[in-house]
Amino acid sequence: MNPQLDTLDKEILRLLEQNGRCSYAQIGREIGLSPSAVAERVQSLEDEGIITGYTARIDHTKLGYPLAAYITMSFNGDYYRKFSKDLSQFPEIMSCSRITGNDCLIMKARLRDSENLAALVDRLLQYGKPSTFLVLSEL
Repeated sequence: MNPQLDTLDKEILRLLEQNGRCSYAQIGREIGLSPSAVAERVQSLEDEGIITGYTARIDHTKLGYPLAAYITMSFNGDYYRKFSKDLSQFPEIMSCSRITGNDCLIMKARLRDSENLAALVDRLLQYGKPSTFLVLSEL
């Protein structure tokens, strides 16, 4: 299904993506609707499955995980399926996406230091070939 969103719905989505805690009154002021009209539209977007949840942005550095890395993986044989089942055993992996190209997956990990990254890479080696890319800064 490809729902037809009007300009107001798109603006509501844009504002909620920027700040999931934005009040209906604040959204309404920005787009020219009453808070109740915004609430109805948000409810409709949730009911249609367009809005699937709300999240918080975390400063991982303040939690002791200043090192961010992207890791791509290519797999040996059928180890992709095994890794998919075991993914929950890797709490340092924040996101994981299946991709096209020479590698099968790209993951973002948050780590304490390079030793923590080395240990993660060692654990991933049982599934295939990881390649790491350190994040120097976020733009």
